Parts: sequence; structure tokens; C-alpha cells
Amino acid sequence: MKTENKPWLWIPLLNFASGLPYAVIISVSVLMYKNLGITNEDIGVYTSLLYLPWVVKPLWSPFIDLNGTKRKWFLSMQLLISIAFLVVGFTIPLNGFFMMTLAIFWVAAFASASNDIASDGFYLLVLPKEQQSFFLGIRSTFYRLSMLAGNGVIVLLAGYLEHKYGDNRKAWSYTMIFVGLLMTFITTYNYFSTPKTEINAGGTAKEIEDKSFASVFASFFKKKQIVLILAFILLFRLGESQLIKMLTPFLIDPIKYELVESSSDATESKALEIYNQKVKSGEKLSDSELKLLYSKLPIVAETRKLKKPLAEVENKDNKEYLNLNKSRINFVNQLIVNKGNQITIEKGGMGLDTEDIGLIYGTFGLIALTVGGILGGIAISRHGLTRWMLPMILTMHLPIIGFILLSHFHPSSIYYIYAVVIVEQFGYGFGFAAFMMYLIYVAEGESKTSHYAIATGFMALGMMLPGMVSGYIQEYLGYANFFVWVFLATVPGIILSRFLIFPQDFGKKTE
Repeated sequence: MKTENKPWLWIPLLNFASGLPYAVIISVSVLMYKNLGITNEDIGVYTSLLYLPWVVKPLWSPFIDLNGTKRKWFLSMQLLISIAFLVVGFTIPLNGFFMMTLAIFWVAAFASASNDIASDGFYLLVLPKEQQSFFLGIRSTFYRLSMLAGNGVIVLLAGYLEHKYGDNRKAWSYTMIFVGLLMTFITTYNYFSTPKTEINAGGTAKEIEDKSFASVFASFFKKKQIVLILAFILLFRLGESQLIKMLTPFLIDPIKYELVESSSDATESKALEIYNQKVKSGEKLSDSELKLLYSKLPIVAETRKLKKPLAEVENKDNKEYLNLNKSRINFVNQLIVNKGNQITIEKGGMGLDTEDIGLIYGTFGLIALTVGGILGGIAISRHGLTRWMLPMILTMHLPIIGFILLSHFHPSSIYYIYAVVIVEQFGYGFGFAAFMMYLIYVAEGESKTSHYAIATGFMALGMMLPGMVSGYIQEYLGYANFFVWVFLATVPGIILSRFLIFPQDFGKKTE
């Protein structure tokens, strides 16, 4: 394959290789751990910590700038990512898989963050400046396409394997091995398709050859409006950072739990007797009675397709026992507070299975995101960023109202979920183009690769910190109130955007 600078040949899969690892590490891992029995709180904390490599990547971005070519860096990092996913696949069936897979994901996350630095720099150096705003939409779209490939096709595969084997660990093990093989193929393609010469109108790839690490890093913080810039970058995704972490648990959690009023099992019948005689009358329960209710009260979980028993999970460790049986214990506690009245107990999630989520995000969501991303890039290239900044931000954030409605009304038809996802994905594709274009403006000047990495590092910090507490906030507020909070959390970013100063025609394509 020829390696001349033909952007349509290399931009799509180069950005796909940036987005797919990010999607699997940050997003798909949430669903995987949820299906493997990890609690919402642990999912929120530990998968948010996986953002850390993207947060601190500015610390080593000058090293990438100063040593070797961007092409060598992103090819070697993509190969490391491929190996890491293969190892995760072989680790999932083992005891203690949670911490082991997290450690391997950390390695993959650092490699992925380094790949992003090199890929972003390669894009800024190799592509002529007048083409950057046009291909921004394409670049952003394929980045998001890769994320939807993770949340769609990869999740769909995992759901199919879950049903085929009836063993979630085996299903996700095979899925991660497939992801590793896919990344190996993409790395090979990028080796042959990307230009080997890193030269643009501004000079060679070694744009900061005479600058030290400290001067490159410090020069970023000398930019005009730097305090406002950092505040905007940190707060712009405050709502989205929490939405991403708890949206999958919301979609997959049962619609509600129900008490089964009769049982042929002797201990379950005894628990039902205590429920009817004491819980309904509001009498105080002894520790032994409460323990019996927690472990043996017959409860079923209602999903969109079926009802299944919510069985007790045996474990000798008390803390682990409480974590594994949290859904049962929470439901029993609510029954006690409401004196057995199940009608007043708030509904939970949407009751989808893994295949449903993969299908929704991998079909209509994929189309909506593609259209939104392309239109966003075209709009900026025609009229400039100033005209589209606010409309794009609003288009990105307003669809959260759809999840508020879902969590309050729990419509029976799955097509309402499709509609909300379609609107949300279109809005994200269209609106996020403005944010990324602004980050390109922030990186303008010397050392643009490092400065872009610093900007995206602060963006990752703005995703990591709120994401870490999202599970606790969701557990405290419940899903319905949680999505209201998420929507309110978008307001600071919208307000700050009105005070940003940049050239009116920035991003507009030169005639």
C-alpha cells in the first residue's frame, strides 16, 4: 500500500485505534464488571481510576515529542494494547480476576494514552492546517464509531456468548481475546497506511527540538485566559462523566424486585411468615429474624424479558457477603421501611440484557452518531466555531432529559429507549466537535502536540474525579434523581463557555 498523505486512507482507522481501547477500558469494562457481580460503587471508583493515565499524560507528552517519531510511538503502543487485551481475556477465568484485570487494564490505559498523544500530534503535523477543521468531524466520528463498536458490536458479541455458554466469565474471556486480535489487525493496517514522513507547512515533526521538558510544560500555563480555559475544560463534561459510568448499570439493572408470596421451601416459608406477621405490622425484628429475611425471603428480579429468582450468594467474608447480596438486602430493607408495601418501592433500571445494549448502541445509535459527527465538522468548517459553540453544547447536553424521563416513567416499549439513545448519540456526535475544536485552538502555537495533550489531560481529570463518586451518588439518590443531578451538572460548563475568547472564524475553512 502506498504511503502518500491521503487522509481518507489513514485518518479513519488511526482514530479508530485511539477510540476502541478507550471504549473497552473505560466503558465496556463497566458492563463486564457489572455482569461479573461487581457493585456499582466499586465500578464507579475503580473504572474511573482507569482515567488516570489520560489525566497525567501531559507529564510524558514532551518526552514523546522529543524522542522518536509520532508514527513509531503510536504503532508500538497499539501493539502493546493488543497484547494487554489478550492477557485480560486469559485472566478473567482465574480467581481474583477483578484486581488482576484492573492492573492489566492500567497497562493498556497508559499505552492507549501514549497512543493518543502520538496520534494527535501526527494529525496536527501531517495534515495541512486548512484541512484540519474539515477532517475534525471525520476524526471525531471514527473515534466515536470505535467507541460504539466497543459498546455495540463487542457488547453484542459478549451477550451472544453469555447466552451460548451460560457462563459470563467464559463469555467475557473470549470477548477480550477477540478485542486483542482486532487491535492486532488495526495496528498492522496502520503500519502500512500512515505516511512515513512527518512534515507539514510549519516544518518537521521535531517541532520542539530546542525546547526543554519544563519550558514546553510551563508555556501552556502562560496562555491568555488560562484559568478560565482550565475551569471550562474541567467542568464541561461534569454531567457526562457521571452519566457514562452509571448509564450502563441503569440500562441493565432489573426494572424492579418483587416478593414471591409463597414457597415450598421450609426456610423460605419461615421467612415469609416473619414478613407477614412482623414486617407488615411494623414490629421490631431480632438479628436472627433479619438475617433470615436477608438470606431466604423469596425475591424475583423483573427484567424486560423475564423474571428470575434473586438467589443468595454464599460467602464467608462478611464484607464480601454484603456486597454480593446488596440487591437482596436493599430490597428487604425497603420492605421493612414500607411495612411490606411493594407498590411504594421505587423502580430501578430498564431491565435490558447485554445483547439489547449492544444492539441499541451498535445500530441506530451508531448511525445517529455518525451523522451528528460529520455534520458538526462540516458546520464548523463552513461558519467557524463562534457561531456554533453554544448550539452544539446545548445539542450535546439537552438529550440527558430523555434519561430523566426513562428513569421516572419506565415505559414498557423498548422503542422509547431507542429514541432516547438516537437523540443522545446524535447530540453527542454533533456537539462534541465544538469542544474538540476549542481544544485545538488552545493547543495553537509552538509545542502543539504537548499542549493538546495537556488540554486533553485536564479533560480526563474532569471525567475521572466525578466518575469516581458517581456510584455513591447514584446509590444515594436513586436512578430517577441521579439523572436530574447529571443534567444540572452540565450548567457550569455552559455558563463558562460564554466567556471564552477565540477568533470568530476559527475552524472556518479557507476559501
